[in-house]
Amino acid sequence: MSDALSLSSFLAPSELSKPQARTNLPLNTPRMAPVMRSVGAPGHLRLAPLPPPPAPPPIPKTTPERMVVARDRIRDAAIAGQRVRSYEVALDLDLSEFHFARQFRAAFGRSPHVYYDEVRAERARTLLREGHGEGEVARRVGFRRPAELRALLSKRLEPTA
Repeated sequence: MSDALSLSSFLAPSELSKPQARTNLPLNTPRMAPVMRSVGAPGHLRLAPLPPPPAPPPIPKTTPERMVVARDRIRDAAIAGQRVRSYEVALDLDLSEFHFARQFRAAFGRSPHVYYDEVRAERARTLLREGHGEGEVARRVGFRRPAELRALLSKRLEPTA
C-alpha cells in the first residue's frame, strides 16, 4: 500500500500518537456525521448522530391503489431519466415480481416495461420538439448514446389518431 493511501495521511499529526479507544458498541450503531464545532485542540470535531431516515409511506391496501402508486413511480422515474426495475417497484409494494407484472398488465393493458418505454419515448419526443439536440435528449431520457434513443423511438411509434 502506498503512503498516499495510508491511514496516517488522513489523520492529523496529533492524532497519530493517541491510542485508539476500543468500544463495545454493536455493529448496527447509528452512523456519525461531523458537526463543525471545535472541541479542545483546533482541528478536532465532535461527532453527532445522523437523524433517522424518514419513514416510508404506507403501502396501499387494495390492489388497484397499489397499481396506481406503481404507475406513478414508473412514470416519475421515466420522466427523470432514471432506471427503474419492476422487481424494485414490486418489492416496495409488497408483491412478488410476477404477480405485480400480471396485476399491472390487467390494470393498464401493458407490462410495466412497455409503459416505462412509452413514457420515455413521449418525453424524448417532447424534448426533440422543443429543439434540444439528439444527444442531450438521449442523456435526459436515460440513454448513453443517441442510437439507443433512435431505437426506442422507432420501436415506439407515435400513435396517429
